Amino acid sequence: MKPDNTLRTPQASEGVYLAEACRHRRLLRMLEDHFTSWGYQPVLTPVFDYFETYRALLDTAQVERSYRFTDREGELLMLRSDITLFLARQMGMALPADTEPQRLYYADSIIRHQEEEDISSDEFFQAGAELIGLSGREADLEVLLLLYSLLTPMALPAWRMHIGSKRLLDALGEGRTDASAIGKLASLRDKDALVDSFTQVRLTAAEERARLLLFIGTLHELTELTEQLAPALNPLGEVNAALKETSALIQNLSAIVPPERIRIDLSEHGGQPYYTGFTVSVYVEGASAAVVSGGRYDQLLKHFGSHLPAAGFSLLTRKIEPLSGYASQFTEEARTSPACGESFSARYKNAVERRQHGEKVTLI
Repeated sequence: MKPDNTLRTPQASEGVYLAEACRHRRLLRMLEDHFTSWGYQPVLTPVFDYFETYRALLDTAQVERSYRFTDREGELLMLRSDITLFLARQMGMALPADTEPQRLYYADSIIRHQEEEDISSDEFFQAGAELIGLSGREADLEVLLLLYSLLTPMALPAWRMHIGSKRLLDALGEGRTDASAIGKLASLRDKDALVDSFTQVRLTAAEERARLLLFIGTLHELTELTEQLAPALNPLGEVNAALKETSALIQNLSAIVPPERIRIDLSEHGGQPYYTGFTVSVYVEGASAAVVSGGRYDQLLKHFGSHLPAAGFSLLTRKIEPLSGYASQFTEEARTSPACGESFSARYKNAVERRQHGEKVTLI
């Protein structure tokens, strides 16, 4: 027997009310103002698109989480479950190869299935930024510093950026391993399974590859580890190139960002198959999973007809809102006072005058 849906709502259609809505709107206004001050412009993406357009970019789990339906012509459509993908299609089709760099931001809902017991994934709103048309270390630094300067005024409890490299993960597998499977094992920190995976495809130095992929620490500690592993890793040119790229990025970033906010985490791979360079995740005390993910994805727009490089990040705002001291300061902002006056007309005039001075005034 089907349950009575009178008092139930479909997943991802839940409302946001009263104090929670105030926190949500306050944080969004701050995000929009911040992105704009950095020269980023707003963009909107469609709510649904053709499923087959994205099929090659989705792994099995992502396909299973997506909502799909057929239109009146029988075409299979997919509801927006990842704004980055939908934005990449828009920009890939619209931007010419010689376009000026594009700085874009978005804030919108996403719709995807999550198991009811998986509260860590209960997220249906994304906000983020994309830098399209620029590559190299300074472009990566711009994205990371935009993120850092955005998180700082949010007044979050202890938080840290974990920076990894999808390029390194791909290099360690040398095209013989399933990068998605290796990434999942790295996330689980399953060293034995990683060693087995590298060994099964006849890669040398399987133990050293696994140790490197599981590294979390400072730049100094990474330097010490790479020196220890040098005899095994020196012949691996692409691995060393990826390590040098990551080390240089962290060194430049550390000149601006306090070291306690940064961790090199080579097990971080972005969680999406389209990443190609640096990756970043942000972990906050009190959150069960990362509240931000991002990185470089230079091949993503190519799938939609453009060869422009891109990097960016997305924030899971509903995870951030209850933890943000800034977002919780809605009480004073939301406080209202009644207008003064014997008649409605007098109260209206009084309210107009007081609102011009920034007060929030009700008429009745």
